[in-house]
Amino acid sequence: MTDIATVGSSSLWKPWTWKLHWQILLGLLFGVLGGWALASYIQSRATETLPAAKLLVEHPLWQLAQTIGDMFLAALKMIVIPLVLSSIILSIASIAGRSGFARMGIRTLVFYALTGIVAILIGIVLVNTIRPGVSSTGKPLLQMEGIESFSSSFNVESEKLKKSAAIDAEKAGDTLFTRVLAVFEQLIPSNIFKSMVDLDLLGIIVWAILFGFFTNRLTPELLTIQKGFWQGIYEISLGMTELVLRFAPIGVMMLLIASLSDNFVKLSGDNRIGEFGTALTYFAFTVVCALAIHAFGVMSFIMYAFAKVNPIRNLQAFAPALLTAFSTASSNATISVNMECAEKRARVSNDIASFVIPLGATVNMNGTALYECVAALFIVQLFGFPLDVSQQFMVVLISLLTSVGVAGVPSASLVAILIILDSVSKQIGGGVDLAKGLPILLILDRPLDMCRTAVNVFGDACGAVYVAKMEGEDPLSQPIVD
Repeated sequence: MTDIATVGSSSLWKPWTWKLHWQILLGLLFGVLGGWALASYIQSRATETLPAAKLLVEHPLWQLAQTIGDMFLAALKMIVIPLVLSSIILSIASIAGRSGFARMGIRTLVFYALTGIVAILIGIVLVNTIRPGVSSTGKPLLQMEGIESFSSSFNVESEKLKKSAAIDAEKAGDTLFTRVLAVFEQLIPSNIFKSMVDLDLLGIIVWAILFGFFTNRLTPELLTIQKGFWQGIYEISLGMTELVLRFAPIGVMMLLIASLSDNFVKLSGDNRIGEFGTALTYFAFTVVCALAIHAFGVMSFIMYAFAKVNPIRNLQAFAPALLTAFSTASSNATISVNMECAEKRARVSNDIASFVIPLGATVNMNGTALYECVAALFIVQLFGFPLDVSQQFMVVLISLLTSVGVAGVPSASLVAILIILDSVSKQIGGGVDLAKGLPILLILDRPLDMCRTAVNVFGDACGAVYVAKMEGEDPLSQPIVD
C-alpha cells in the first residue's frame, strides 16, 4: 500500500489502497458525521409520546450500526486469548533459560510503574492548577440535594455502575490495604478456563508465564512438540488478526455512529447541561492536556533520551494500534493490533513484544490512572470540599492501584472512580456521598475514554520499544512497511 501523501490523484480516490491507519482515520471521520446526522434526524422526529432516546434504539440504522460495531469488537476480543496465551508461552519458553529473563521482567515492571506514577502526578498538578470544578464565584456548582434529577438517562447508567462498584468493594474490602491484597489475589487464577471466559488477563498472563517456564524444562522431544503446537496457534491468531483488521474502518465507523448518536440524543434531552457547560469544558480540557503532556511529552522524551529512537517514527509505527484503541476504547481489543505493529512495523522481537504488550494491557493503564485522579478531584471540586495534601495523596495511591487490572473495555474505569469517590467521602465524613456526581462524568465519558485508552495502548507500545532497546535490539531502525 502507498501513503496518501505520495499517491497520485487516481489512488487518492481509492481509499481501499490507502494504509490501514488512514483508512481507520477515514472511518473515524464518517463515524462522527454519521452519529451526528443520525442524532439530528432522530431529534427532528421525536415527540412527547415518542421521545428521542426510544426512537433511536428502535431505528433500523442504529440497530445495524450497533450490531456491526459489536461484531467488530467481539472479533477483536475473540483473538485475544489464543494470541496472548501462545505468544507468552512461546516467549517465556524461548527466553526462560537466558540470564536476562529476570532483568527484562524487572525493566518492564519498573517502566510501567514509573510512567504510571508520572501520569498521575501530571493529572493532579493540572487539576489543582486549572481547578475545572471551581466556579468564579467560589460557590459550589453542585449540591448534595437535587443532583439525582440531573439526568434520568445518565442516572440509569450511574446506578448500574454503583452496583458494580458495590460488588467490587464487598470483595476487596474498604481499606487501602485490602485493595492492595485484592490486586495480588488476581495473580493466581483458581480456574484458568473461567479466567478465559471472564477475560481476566492478569491471571491468564501469570498462568502462561508459568506454563512457558516449565515448558522450557521438558525433554527436547516434548519441547519440540509443545513449541510446534503453540507456534501453530500463534500463526493462526496472527492470520485471523489480519483478516479482522481488513474490516477495521467499517467497524470503527459503525461503533462511533452507534455510540455518538446515543450520547448526542441523551445530551439534547437534558435541560441542565448548560449550567455545567463551562465546568465540563474545563474538565475535558484538563484531561486532554494532561494526557497529551504524558503521551507526547513524557513518553516521547523517554523514547528519545533513553531508548534513543525518533519519537515521530515511534508514533508512525504504532498509528494503526492508536487509532484502533481510540475508536474502540478497549485496550484488550487492541492487543493483537499493538503486537502486530510492534513486530512488523517497529521491528521489536516476538519474544519481547509477546511479553511486554499483553502484560501492559493489564497492568499499565497510565491514561486510566490519570483520568481517575482528575475525575475524582473534579467531582470533589464541584461539591466544594477542599482536600489537603494527605487526602490527595490517598487519591493518587488508590488511582494507581485501581488502574491495575481494570478491565480493558469501554468505561470500566468509572467503577474505579466510584471506589475513589467512596473513599474520599468517608474521609470527609458527615454522610457525604460524592458518587452522586457521577452523572456529570458520564456526559463526556465516551470521548475521554477514547483518549485515555489510546494513551494506555501507546504506553504499552513505548514499553515494548524501550525494553527491546535495553535488551540490545535495534527497533525502528528500518523503514516502516505495512
